[in-house]
Amino acid sequence: MFFSGRTHRIVTPAALSAVAAAALIGITAGPSQAATQPVWADTSSLSVRVHALDSGAGQRYATVILTNKTHKTVRTEGYVGLQLLNSRNKDVPTHVVRDRGRVVLLTLKPGQSAYTRLHWGDVPAAGEPTKAEKNPTRLEVTPPDSRHHLNTAWKLGEVLQKGRIDITPLAKGTGPKF
Repeated sequence: MFFSGRTHRIVTPAALSAVAAAALIGITAGPSQAATQPVWADTSSLSVRVHALDSGAGQRYATVILTNKTHKTVRTEGYVGLQLLNSRNKDVPTHVVRDRGRVVLLTLKPGQSAYTRLHWGDVPAAGEPTKAEKNPTRLEVTPPDSRHHLNTAWKLGEVLQKGRIDITPLAKGTGPKF
């Protein structure tokens, strides 16, 4: 008789069942990481508002505030998208410039907010249209990683310098009060 030195084991159905049961217990004993992470914030879970801040010498500032309006915790991070609109809901030139701030993952419990600070100029660039041609009345805000937007009133006047608005990454809270 010839032996190759290998050991052959016979696996019975009962042994397979025991291994499968142990694996299932290990998988289902604790919650998975995906199940414990809050869902991503989108337009269905957020409301939006704009808050004017103090201005000076041709410089304007405001915050856009996103608030979790659900009864569940949500998460978000990064930069919002912005588009100014006129009274006929037509696009007003808007050029969003992201600053190089630190992007952090934010977790928002029900009622909590995140904000981005806006900065724009109030002095026209050479060849810009007159104020009457550009008068924005609405602001579309697209949350990070969303394809849909929220609308809010824009009562902060013209955004000159060809529609340039500098923004910061979202931060927790409602922003500065000045």
